Amino acid sequence: MPATFESFGIKFLYPDNWKEIQRAEDEGSDGVTLELPTGGFFSIEKELEGQLVNEIIKEVADSIAEDYDEIEREEVSLSGAMPNETTIDFRFYYLDLLIVSRLIILESEGRTLVLQLQAESRDFDENELVFAAILKQIRESL
Repeated sequence: MPATFESFGIKFLYPDNWKEIQRAEDEGSDGVTLELPTGGFFSIEKELEGQLVNEIIKEVADSIAEDYDEIEREEVSLSGAMPNETTIDFRFYYLDLLIVSRLIILESEGRTLVLQLQAESRDFDENELVFAAILKQIRESL
């Protein structure tokens, strides 16, 4: 039976073997991070109004660059994308593993949602249909 996330105007189903990570009090309640059993994660955050897409991308890129040497970055187009949707794939190595970190920024009706999907490349590929199903639900709830 799938689990349900419902908060800050967003509702979606996700696999019940994914764990919701407890958030620190200073992180607020406008987001969630779900941990995949294989070690990857799916997170969604509601951003403050007025933050520019390029600023969000730079923040995420800088955060990844702090911990990893070489990072590849590619803008991608996803099927079913909304008109104000930006998707960037970051790729980097951790130990000998290739990590894929997909950043999706959805702008709709004056609010911005930031999704980050990250896993080792094989696990990312195995979960891509699940990620797509969750993203479809989020798009429909906007």
